[in-house]
Amino acid sequence: MDLHQRTLDALDWPVLLRALAGHARTLRGAAAARRGALAASAVEARARYAAVEELQALEELGDRLPVGAVHDVGELVAATSRGQVLEGAQLQDIGSCLVALDRLRGWLDDKEHEAPELAALSAPIVVDAELSEVLTGSFDELGQLSGERYPELGALRERITQLKGRIRRTLDDLVHGGGLGNQLQDAFYTERNGRWVVPVKPTYKRSVGIVHGRSGSGETVFVEPAQIVEATNELKESELELEREERRILAGLSAMVGVQAEGIETCLQAAEDIDLVCARSGLGEALDGVVPRVREEGAILLQAARHPVLELREDIEVVANDLRLEGHLQGLVLTGPNAGGKTVALKTMGLCALMVRTGIPLPAAPGSRMDFFETVLADIGDAQTVQEDLSTFSAHLTVLREVLSAAGPGALLLLDEIGMGTDPAQGAALGLAVVEAVLDAGARVVVTTHYAALKGLSARDRRVSMGAVEVEEGEPTYRVTMGLAGESHAFTVARRLGLPDGVIRRARESMDAGTRELTELMEQLEEERSALARAREELAEARRQLEVERAELAQARDRVAEQRERLQGDVARGYQARLKAEERRLKKLIAALQSDPDMKDAGAILDEVRGAREAVAAEHEPEPDPTPPPESLAVGDEVKVRALGRKARVVKLLGDDKVEIAAGILRMKVGLDELARLDARGQELPVQAASTPRKAGAKAAAPPPGRPAPERRRIGEVRTPANTCDLRGKRVDEALQDAEAFLDGLALQGFSTGWLLHGHGTGALKTALRRWLPTSRYVGSWRPANADEGGDAFTVVELEG
Repeated sequence: MDLHQRTLDALDWPVLLRALAGHARTLRGAAAARRGALAASAVEARARYAAVEELQALEELGDRLPVGAVHDVGELVAATSRGQVLEGAQLQDIGSCLVALDRLRGWLDDKEHEAPELAALSAPIVVDAELSEVLTGSFDELGQLSGERYPELGALRERITQLKGRIRRTLDDLVHGGGLGNQLQDAFYTERNGRWVVPVKPTYKRSVGIVHGRSGSGETVFVEPAQIVEATNELKESELELEREERRILAGLSAMVGVQAEGIETCLQAAEDIDLVCARSGLGEALDGVVPRVREEGAILLQAARHPVLELREDIEVVANDLRLEGHLQGLVLTGPNAGGKTVALKTMGLCALMVRTGIPLPAAPGSRMDFFETVLADIGDAQTVQEDLSTFSAHLTVLREVLSAAGPGALLLLDEIGMGTDPAQGAALGLAVVEAVLDAGARVVVTTHYAALKGLSARDRRVSMGAVEVEEGEPTYRVTMGLAGESHAFTVARRLGLPDGVIRRARESMDAGTRELTELMEQLEEERSALARAREELAEARRQLEVERAELAQARDRVAEQRERLQGDVARGYQARLKAEERRLKKLIAALQSDPDMKDAGAILDEVRGAREAVAAEHEPEPDPTPPPESLAVGDEVKVRALGRKARVVKLLGDDKVEIAAGILRMKVGLDELARLDARGQELPVQAASTPRKAGAKAAAPPPGRPAPERRRIGEVRTPANTCDLRGKRVDEALQDAEAFLDGLALQGFSTGWLLHGHGTGALKTALRRWLPTSRYVGSWRPANADEGGDAFTVVELEG
């Protein structure tokens, strides 16, 4: 008896392997997945899981591992090592496979820092560059050997083409040009047995040429005209020569592959191992699985574990259970009613042990632990065999004999309904003895039972724990409660399955009073326990819902904050654009004042300046000017006119907070609130004003008109996020607008250098930006970025001094 294979079948392991194969990306990987090779050690199992985690992390970024293009060309390569000459299409398959293998190795080499386990799996992939180039370069786009790479083939094909053309022209002249006159039965020509023929009347067959056939009626003879016989013979010789030359080249290419056969097979095996990682990752995602902690102490700590095979079905809802066997505990006795979920829990633990050895994420909650078990054996289901002439009980005893011989440290033994099939008292005693022997041998064992002797084992053996599947209102819940023993609920199950009430009542009455009372107390206890579990579950669900609502509220707050910040940015940009427009208009007004400093005109222009300022202020209230107006002035004081940004001198005090000022030959009356006091050096007097820090990424506000720009800081020599503007993916007009706003912000903040990231793409955005830069008032010079600055995907802008 092959107990290992019987265990795999009993656990439905082949079903899980078929699902694993369905997530492979190559035929070779799928075949390997169906074989289900198990890891030989905990170290190997952890390495498999590490590779799965690396792959998931890489592909979450949207970059898919390129293993799917690796075809299984193993048999073709092996054939070349035996001297077989391959066809052109087969050699092309090998060539494209070598290219795919080289690409796979390069992809993982680039990810070696992030994925060391995957990179290690690809280390055996070493593709001979010359062979790859020869195989891919030897064929043209039509799949035939290239006439450019092999000129002799090109010459032969050209000669064949010319001969065919000459033959067709001769036939056209004979058939359609009247060359054969009334000797033809019909005006066409065709091919028979590789020779071109025309339909001739039987009377003229010998005078036309060589006969190659006759019609069914005998009224038409197909004749090769004598005029084309020599050309056709030459054509056939050329075609044979071409075929021989192609065969010679194919033989040479096949021999080159044969020399590299062993190395190519090594590459294919490495790609297969990598594809198995893809299959494990894919099945893990389908199971909503997690990578468990894996050690060698033999501990099991599965949280919210679900039966893997049942989890793959879409027609049922699988109940999750916490299953534990850790520390000093070596054995777990599962109790409860038939069809209540004991065997499902038993199989879940066995399947998870096998999944660890295969490297498949477990359908359980994060934080689960499943240690490495070198041996996993199960006695589940009917073991009766007709061939061996064994009864059910005898067959189970045969399995138990094998189980006992395999028991030891590192073994996980799963025994379903141990001791069944014989006298209950003797079966219980035998089951108890087997469990104790397995525990003494150092193995871990999980059993399901209805026997009271086994249910009470945990009370006298500290190595054993209990678990019970629940029954709620007469129906199984399939939930396992650890630490408690469960009733078999035989009468409840019998009633649910339709046995008459009278039969069930007589069965109860036939029990002795003590047993009946104990059974009723146990059932009552389970009902109360189920009610408590429901209350706990409802409380946990309420807490989970509260956490979800809190998270949603936090997300909503973040969205509102982001939207507010975005809207504020939009308003600020619009306000700045309006200020720039008004600034240009004010410059024109100042120029007009300088050319014609008439007092009347000056007053009108100043009114217009005030109107412009008030119009902008009506749309968006700017931050208050940090420099307050002077409280008092004396004749001769130097001031600055805020609206014009020009210095002036007080020439007369007028009262009502107004003074008359002179700026060159220009004289005007202004209010104190329109002036700023200057010190002896001509700078605005400093004031103590609190400043509010801007959020990261927010644009600096423009200084008030006439205020000196901040001292330029030489902090633009190294590219940072603060002095870099990403314009990739934007339209040209949008990118130019964002670039201007970005440079304006840099100038206001005192940066000397900025970087524009436009990427490579089609080059249209880069060209448009570099044509625009010389026209910008912010740009002193620009240049493409050096290789150590990011290369030509960036343009470096030096701001105007």
